[in-house]
Amino acid sequence: MSMTGYDYNFDLAVREVGEQIVVTNNLGRTALYGEIVYLGGFIGVVMEFAGIANAATGRMAILDSSVEVSTAQVETTDTFTVGNQLYFEGGGSSAAGTLVDSATATTVPIGKITAEFGTTGAQTAVVFRPYDQANAATEAILDKAVKVARVVIDAATDYSTTGKAANIPLGSTILDVFAVSTALASGGTAQVFMGTDAVHTAIAMATDQALARMAAGVDDTKLLVTAAVTVKTHAIGDAGIVSIYYV
Repeated sequence: MSMTGYDYNFDLAVREVGEQIVVTNNLGRTALYGEIVYLGGFIGVVMEFAGIANAATGRMAILDSSVEVSTAQVETTDTFTVGNQLYFEGGGSSAAGTLVDSATATTVPIGKITAEFGTTGAQTAVVFRPYDQANAATEAILDKAVKVARVVIDAATDYSTTGKAANIPLGSTILDVFAVSTALASGGTAQVFMGTDAVHTAIAMATDQALARMAAGVDDTKLLVTAAVTVKTHAIGDAGIVSIYYV
């Protein structure tokens, strides 16, 4: 099915506009019409023709899996590959955010790439299918059930520096963390981070089949999720299943 082009900024094209919510712009600058933004815990497109001034409220269309989005709001030096995950990197008060090809402590997963334009290292646009956010505003209010982010750490990968993404929505609250070791790894540990900040002190993940729990050393100011959550290990060879309980 072909997409319909709109007179938006960033050469945005979307097959149809989804659910709209009212958000407050806290970016420190005006969010432009047609700009993909991360506000109020949701990824969406600014729908106000005049944009949304800083500290003002306005309409944003939530992106979900029922639509396909094409935009030039990309990091042109990245390499976009069909089938790979796409991430949103906020631009803060100085510039619009961009879509990037890899995760960092400050990115948010946004969807899967379905097409790309330009060449490697000189991308001009990307097409993606967003992750599902349908009825997200209602679910955020009504769904208070405890959820679990299950992060599998394999021994062959070194997660000590960048960690492994837990994909916990912003605005959630972390309740507890458990780590089950799946291999013998001398000095092995697991530690949950929110952005660059540790949520708790490292817990043991060194003895095969042993269970450890977040206990002492919890930073209560980091339990409210305001940045990307990752799990970091002590070194390559650490292996286990880390379960993060949150609401």
